[in-house]
Amino acid sequence: MHHAVLLAVDSGESLRPLTDATTPTAFLLLGDRRTLIEQWFERLKKSLPEANVSILVNVQNLPLAKAMLPESATILPHSSEDTLADSMSYVLSQIDTSGDGPTSILFQPAEQGVWNEEVYSQKIEQGFTVSMREGKGISFTASDSAGLACPTGIHILPLPALAKKLRCKQPSALGGDFTSLLLGDTNAVVTMDIADSGWLDVSGWKGMRRLLGHVDKPWGHEELWALGPNYAGKILFIKAGESLSLQYHKTKNETIRLASGRMRLRIGVSAEQLETHILIPGTSFDISPHIVHQMEALEDCTVIEVSTPQLADVVRLHDRYGRNQVATDR
Repeated sequence: MHHAVLLAVDSGESLRPLTDATTPTAFLLLGDRRTLIEQWFERLKKSLPEANVSILVNVQNLPLAKAMLPESATILPHSSEDTLADSMSYVLSQIDTSGDGPTSILFQPAEQGVWNEEVYSQKIEQGFTVSMREGKGISFTASDSAGLACPTGIHILPLPALAKKLRCKQPSALGGDFTSLLLGDTNAVVTMDIADSGWLDVSGWKGMRRLLGHVDKPWGHEELWALGPNYAGKILFIKAGESLSLQYHKTKNETIRLASGRMRLRIGVSAEQLETHILIPGTSFDISPHIVHQMEALEDCTVIEVSTPQLADVVRLHDRYGRNQVATDR
């Protein structure tokens, strides 16, 4: 039976200040409020038994991972004192390979997205088949618009071959070269393209902006048209009679401007001290950190929002759609 390791060890340095030291990229509450680590865990469980899916996270993120994932999830620590190759050796030592038949292992970075999960699953299953049939490692690439192959960091390797590598050489001797540990001789590697799954690298600003370009919401939808280390720009489309959650931001600073429709804005220093304002097109409001606010559409509304880039910084105090709230200590 095949296995998978979800690699959630990227610190998110390239996405500061969207990320921070305690909440790296894979742990951000974005889009539908499900983190990348949650999405990938659920995605991999569709192709493999849950017991065959392990999640590797940095030691400091273990409590956060345990809070987000089911108690039954296998979450393993990665220490900054170890190379990724060392951690892989530990992960593999925890995998039960006592069952009958050959096995391969999938290494999937968490800081990625796919638009077509069905195609992704088909590609991974094909990779497992080819890996076992030919006894070779699989390295997935994604061709860009110019036809150039982009490495994805997604690999499959037959477990017997990997176990042999580990017996012959200490992982630390590889100097942390994870690719060498996994794939070794390029003659023993088959390259497969995964571009048609809509694969997306979201470890940088360009990919994150594409991932969040259009997000459906129970109150309508939002479109992200700008995102970088200094600012973000959104357009919110709110259906008549619907409202966003009663919320505040701990760090995010934003300004909204009503472009069309009529909207009721409740705003104040606390949930018990809210003022009500009726906004018409052209009305703007500055919303500072820790200011409680809620937008309700009296008519179909279009709202332009510009803000600092901490898009995941939302603390929900009340939500009519029953969406998860975010603890105020995070």
